[in-house]
Amino acid sequence: MAKKVKRFGSDIVFPLIIMALLAAITLYVKQRYFNPPFVHYKEFGIDLPTNYDIHGIDVSRYQRDIDWKLVKEMRVKEINIGFAFIKATEGTSYVDEQFKENMQSAKEAGVARGAYHFFIPTRSGKLQAANFIDIVKLKKVICPLC
Repeated sequence: MAKKVKRFGSDIVFPLIIMALLAAITLYVKQRYFNPPFVHYKEFGIDLPTNYDIHGIDVSRYQRDIDWKLVKEMRVKEINIGFAFIKATEGTSYVDEQFKENMQSAKEAGVARGAYHFFIPTRSGKLQAANFIDIVKLKKVICPLC
């Protein structure tokens, strides 16, 4: 019968080191990417995460008339708004009344933009997609300033 060689806790130490390493990596990723610290910029009127190189805004009819040239020119502490997502549709039939104006004005000001749909889970996904596609007129070539 072979004798068991007793090791100085290596059977426990190595897994503990791996677990501690995984915990540290998980905490870093969580803090950096899922709970980024935010700073309130009164000039923008919004909170922005601090550890990203590019920042964007989400706009809809609630922001009313937007001066897109000012949005493009705003710069505070090396932070500027690099893009905008503009609400186009909601549900199966609603069209945001500012959508076309915002898309055109943002384009003219040189703000990269995209459109979004506010999905309502209790309504038909197919009909909601049709509403969005009908209003947005998707293009084959994607260009941030197109």
